[in-house]
Amino acid sequence: MEPKLTRDDWLTVPNIITVIRLLLLVPIAYLLVFDMAPVMTAILLVIFGATDWIDGYIARRFNQVSRVGEVLDPIADRLGVAVIAIFLVVGHHLPDWIAYCIVVTDLALATIYLIFKAKHRPKVSYLGKIRTAVLMAGLPLTVFGRIQELDFIGTIGIGLTALGAILHAVTGATYAWEIYRVSKQNREIES
Repeated sequence: MEPKLTRDDWLTVPNIITVIRLLLLVPIAYLLVFDMAPVMTAILLVIFGATDWIDGYIARRFNQVSRVGEVLDPIADRLGVAVIAIFLVVGHHLPDWIAYCIVVTDLALATIYLIFKAKHRPKVSYLGKIRTAVLMAGLPLTVFGRIQELDFIGTIGIGLTALGAILHAVTGATYAWEIYRVSKQNREIES
């Protein structure tokens, strides 16, 4: 019988996978900056996206959910998507507004979180899951479109990434509202 992990444990398989996801940003960014190896870049992006699903599945399935993972996983997701989008914009593979939309939404949400001194981040919504799936599909497809014979896939990728960026802004607004609402309720209870 395996011992149950407490929510304070931080050295778990899902957390290791999340750290690997963060480390993947280094070669992805390098390859995007120098516009090299689009197939390898796209494969790394697929792995990046897949590890988001894998770490969550393992955490829930094997009771390895941890406080560290609850914080680290969304940071890895948001940072990763923002970095990848920025480097795709720098390389002229995505329209500028997509990166702006992603980065400004994340910065605004982080600011709101700090302003309202939120004790807990909002639970991931169904819309948030759809947004993440769309972005995690659109980004690698955009990179596959850098291969001359597959340029039509890039168009699909850009469309999906644009849709994902819009969903990101909408999701961010719903999370910001939830932070405000819960903070207001907490203040009323404390009064």
